[in-house]
Amino acid sequence: MTSKGSYVEFRDALSAFESGWDRDRYESGNISDAQLTQWAGGPVTEFFPNYSSWGDLTDQEWDAMSYQSTNSLGFVGYQFGEALLIDLGYYDDDKFYGNGESTNTWDGAWTGKNGVNSLDEFKTKAAQEVAIQEAFGHNLKIIQNGLAQQGKTLGDFLGTTTTYNDNGTQVTVELTLTGIMAAAHLRGAFGTLNLLLNGAVSNDEYGTSILRYVDQFGGYDGPSVDEAIEFFESRITGDEGLGTPDGGGPDPVDPDPTPTPDPDAGDGFSNGAITKENADVVVTWSWGTTRVVTDFDPAQDTLFIDWFSAEQLEIEEAEQGLVLSVGANNQTLTLQGVTFADLVPTNINALDASLRAELVSLTDITEPGDGDDHGDGHSDGDGHGGMDGTMTTITLTSGNQTVDGFDITKDMVHIEGGITAERLQIFEESGDALGLTTRIVVTDSAGAILSTTILKGVALSDLTLSNFSIAEQSALNEVAPVIGTSITDPGDGLGYDVVYDSDGSNPPAITGETVEGGVRYRADVNADDIIGFDPAQDQLDFGGTSVHGMIVTKTPAGEIAIDSPWSAQLQVIKGVGFEAVTIDSFGVVGNEHLRQDMGGVVSWEQGVGPRNADTVYVRSHEYGVQEVVNDFDPSTQKISFLYFGTRERLSAEDTDGGLVISSLPAGQSVTLVGVELADLVPGRVEFHHDQVMEDNLEVPFGFDQNDVTLVDRTVLLTPTAPAGDTTDGHQTRTGDMGGGTDPGDTDGGTDPGNGDGEPGSGDEIQFVEGTQDRVEVTWDWASEITILGFDPEEDVIDFNALAAENVSIREADGDLLIEVLGNGGNITTLNGIQAEDLILRSVTAEDWNEITDLGGALIQQLVALDFSLG
Repeated sequence: MTSKGSYVEFRDALSAFESGWDRDRYESGNISDAQLTQWAGGPVTEFFPNYSSWGDLTDQEWDAMSYQSTNSLGFVGYQFGEALLIDLGYYDDDKFYGNGESTNTWDGAWTGKNGVNSLDEFKTKAAQEVAIQEAFGHNLKIIQNGLAQQGKTLGDFLGTTTTYNDNGTQVTVELTLTGIMAAAHLRGAFGTLNLLLNGAVSNDEYGTSILRYVDQFGGYDGPSVDEAIEFFESRITGDEGLGTPDGGGPDPVDPDPTPTPDPDAGDGFSNGAITKENADVVVTWSWGTTRVVTDFDPAQDTLFIDWFSAEQLEIEEAEQGLVLSVGANNQTLTLQGVTFADLVPTNINALDASLRAELVSLTDITEPGDGDDHGDGHSDGDGHGGMDGTMTTITLTSGNQTVDGFDITKDMVHIEGGITAERLQIFEESGDALGLTTRIVVTDSAGAILSTTILKGVALSDLTLSNFSIAEQSALNEVAPVIGTSITDPGDGLGYDVVYDSDGSNPPAITGETVEGGVRYRADVNADDIIGFDPAQDQLDFGGTSVHGMIVTKTPAGEIAIDSPWSAQLQVIKGVGFEAVTIDSFGVVGNEHLRQDMGGVVSWEQGVGPRNADTVYVRSHEYGVQEVVNDFDPSTQKISFLYFGTRERLSAEDTDGGLVISSLPAGQSVTLVGVELADLVPGRVEFHHDQVMEDNLEVPFGFDQNDVTLVDRTVLLTPTAPAGDTTDGHQTRTGDMGGGTDPGDTDGGTDPGNGDGEPGSGDEIQFVEGTQDRVEVTWDWASEITILGFDPEEDVIDFNALAAENVSIREADGDLLIEVLGNGGNITTLNGIQAEDLILRSVTAEDWNEITDLGGALIQQLVALDFSLG
């Protein structure tokens, strides 16, 4: 590759792009004076009294302003944020952007590194040109270490040309050092590692692909990898990370200070005297590592946990001890023999507030075996097989495991993605050393053994599919026949036959009495049907059964059925339909995902939740129901899985009759006539959080989980959770709507935004006169949109599922500004519109949403701005 320029020219190009102070784009009209005024924090006359336009600046003055540039989230210059400067040793704070703050507030302490003692002193070329080179070295060191864990180096990748799948598009780029340095500045060292090792293409919150940075900033001259890392390491002061500036951390010259835990420090898991340098055990980013610590004494040994959020770090109590794992980083640490109850808060320093909150919740759990499979502060039972079961996870890098005491009634084995049938063996073996065992062997593509997992005292015949959660269909097909389970297919477009069974050969078990004096029946797909169920006082007992082994459906006669996703086995609640029961009839449901899916089914049957005219609601629980939709428009209408009742056996297939979305065991389907899979827009296909972020229901559509829309399910009915457990579903996100231009681009050109906080101008959308257009106000992080040509007589503002307390409306410079609070500066501007211009039909929301009620807080905000209710 011919060099694009020098190392200085590389940094200049990156600085212009990151800061928004790109003179070429300014002079071509793509960046306006108004934008530069916003990023500068004041008009040109405030900085240069003799100038009337930013275009009057000399090149030297323009360059100086690029380091002053600050966006709405408080990112500065090269788009430095608080977290990066903490890592580089310039700054310290215990609450900052991404860790308790929605913007970079810059209210922490400056360490004096490189002579920088304030934000203003950092807004200079002298400070930032050094800091950006330190950042490059910092990121490259992490990348190089991560590659080394896999027996690779950056040299294996540099100079190669690689093709990646970027949201369905094949993109070919040449990997060069400056491209990788820029990519790591955009998506972080670990996002770049994931690209190199796994081909995982990621985008920032504005949709900017990591491949764009690899390509756009690749091919410049620069230092070698070792030289870049040396630049960072030669400038380490000991202030990197938290604790030092206020004296809370160790003295950098003391290599092994002894921490003195402070019983009154913070929330009990925030103890600044415990650092990465002096802790007995350190949990930090280390790609692909599997560690087992056999001698950790929680009563006296100390534990330091680096910047992992509760979402990133999963903490689980397993047979072998406490397991801390980072799925996205193929990384696991096991504290052998340790339980949640053993942990001593004053001996632990966890830097992230969300993780500390999770530790607090976990150490308060009364049943220590009921850990948290998802690292989100609750125990949902879905990675544990039951309310107090354990999950044994098998990955391509998990290593050998021996599980003693595997409980077939509640424990589970999770076989993760990448392990296909060709790389999986499961068999039974017995011998003097271990006795009877079931062995699960994972191999590489050449057949060499990567790991063996041994279930001691377990025969293949003991296991059912309820003991497994398997990501790959081919692996599932491998396991099922070996354990004596037949995954049958009733045929295209069909469901299983509903067979009633009450011959007395296997009567339903009774597990107790309800508080109303009724009977509590165990839900069991293999047992006889339940006869005489009294909805007024009886209950069903699902215990901790996994959603992967049991769901609820409705027979053609309208009766409730307890069903297997994999076969024709089911248990009918004879003579009782969903309309006759309450959500309490389902008792305490230990598995979170089963709670969610049951709640979706019951809510559909009882008319709870939204029913929007522009949405097709896909269901899975109704035997014999095949819907046909003739006029579905994928560019304007939505497909929702809000009421979908299973995590298994979903298919989406193009047929001569249209796109058929169907599921087993019920065989329920919906056909979208004249529509193909390729026509669907990811953002117009809606799920609730765990359906895609944990169970990948988007896969049959060929979508990336980050591109579909997430909707709120907390409005639905949900069975009771075990004490201390919670149910996800509050998370919302607008997906990829396809087409359009990047934020900040009104002419179809390239946007300077990169998603790590750099300024962008925001979309301008021109509404068409004489047609009804819709302003969508949703949770869309940091979205800045200006609507041109809004007609209050024709157009509407749709607040969707937002609550009034989430929305602020104000007027400024003749425009109406609608802000979604706490959402990174999410503001929609109606150009030239005032509140008094609107009429009642100008505002709408979901049918069930009360935000537009006349007496509500939102309407009162408008009334205060002279909106008329007449």
